[in-house]
Amino acid sequence: MQANTRFFAKRRFLKATLLGLGGTAAVAAGGVGYLTLGKRYREQYGKLLVLDGHLADIVHALAEASVPRGPLFPSIVEAEIVTRFDEELFFVSDGISSDFRTAFYLLEFLPLAKGRLSRFSRLTLEERRAFLSEACDTTDDTVRAVLYNLPAVMRWYYYGHPSAWKAIGYDGPFMGLPEKRSEQRLLYAQLVGRTPRA
Repeated sequence: MQANTRFFAKRRFLKATLLGLGGTAAVAAGGVGYLTLGKRYREQYGKLLVLDGHLADIVHALAEASVPRGPLFPSIVEAEIVTRFDEELFFVSDGISSDFRTAFYLLEFLPLAKGRLSRFSRLTLEERRAFLSEACDTTDDTVRAVLYNLPAVMRWYYYGHPSAWKAIGYDGPFMGLPEKRSEQRLLYAQLVGRTPRA
């Protein structure tokens, strides 16, 4: 009887172990699928060196929610925010790049922590803007830093692009001389297979 009990105990242990491993594998596969599902913006940018498919979606979604819309204002793609940001992240230290990636993933899952049933990049534009306004009222210093600083970075790149200058009444640099392309920009353009940005 004792041997029989041990046999059933081992069977129960093996069954629980297999079920646990199977469940873990299923959750992991589902999580990967959830993260990569519906890359809405990624295909617009071609090859990127730092921003993987999902991060490109988050950056694009945040940029859309951080800058104005209107007939004179360029789109996020026209203002090259995602590709410009990817270029910058490629040349900074791994620590800085990792901090930015962490901040963007925090932003992406923050709506779920706040009771919404969607990640940030899957909210509508109006929902994203409303969420950024609502979530800023927080006592958490880390969350506040992410919610204030990431949109500021998006606006920095947006208004620094010549396509946005007309909308804000900026005539461009005083001397009107064309910008000299740095070795960094030339290298990045070569690595991604694009014409160097002006």
